[in-house]
Amino acid sequence: KGTGGAPSDKLSAAISEAFGSMDDFKSKFEAAGAPGARFGSGWVWLVVTKDNKLAITSTPNQDNPLMEGVEGTPGIPILGCDVWEHAYYLKYQFRRPDYIKAWWDVVNWKQVSGWYADALAGKAPTTV
Repeated sequence: KGTGGAPSDKLSAAISEAFGSMDDFKSKFEAAGAPGARFGSGWVWLVVTKDNKLAITSTPNQDNPLMEGVEGTPGIPILGCDVWEHAYYLKYQFRRPDYIKAWWDVVNWKQVSGWYADALAGKAPTTV
């Protein structure tokens, strides 16, 4: 299991407001990454929209929510799950849903919470 802890109180409250609960959020996020929702390669994202609300979106291939004209909901990404086969095939083969469920164990919520605070101020994440 990961050591990323839990979302900050502020992010946790925003998740509950947007999706009902953390469990509901995870279910909706996992559904957005399922093969029927995101065919082929791509990503699933938690984004902060221009009105500072949270949304789940997915993008094909290498696209991301910061790109102009992106498929899905544009916004500042604060959490992304790679659903390209290279991310999960060796361990999960064609079981992408199992991979996404296991992926939660390695989410660094402290980092995501920091990116959420930055996104509220209009700043996209960086990895420094």
